[in-house]
Amino acid sequence: MKKNALFIAIFIIFFSVLGSCEKDEICLEDITPRLIIRFYDATDPEDFKQVTSLKVNIEGIDGDYENETITFLTDSIAIPIKVTEDITKIKLTLNGKDADETNDNEDTFEIRYIREDEFVSRSCGYKTIFYDGVTSLEDDGDNWIISLETIDTPQDILNEKSAHVKIFH
Repeated sequence: MKKNALFIAIFIIFFSVLGSCEKDEICLEDITPRLIIRFYDATDPEDFKQVTSLKVNIEGIDGDYENETITFLTDSIAIPIKVTEDITKIKLTLNGKDADETNDNEDTFEIRYIREDEFVSRSCGYKTIFYDGVTSLEDDGDNWIISLETIDTPQDILNEKSAHVKIFH
């Protein structure tokens, strides 16, 4: 009788522990969107224009884009936006790859926005979406960026499916 009671107690404990485990969850939802920038030819605004040796630095963000250098030809980039502030300053340095710093040309622009945190799911947590984005370019007297504009004014940054900012150079 004691063996049966012990067996039943172990059986109940085993299945109560096994039943309380949660399945592994993987986040398959959209996350906080990055800013998508497309580069265009200033002389022919409908044509894309590739850039190379582009150094990207986002003020106040450590990690992948702290002094990140893009060495291949590209006509678009996706960069993170600050989720704790309402402004992100971005420095784009043309010819930032090579060791010769005399040919570097750094331009700075900023994007201002309104942040809103949105619950996605238990596995993903929250994401931040950005509303009413407005860009401005700092004039340093030697800009390689001729002009920039948001695709929509003001720009809502809700996903990474299309470009948010056009840069003409």
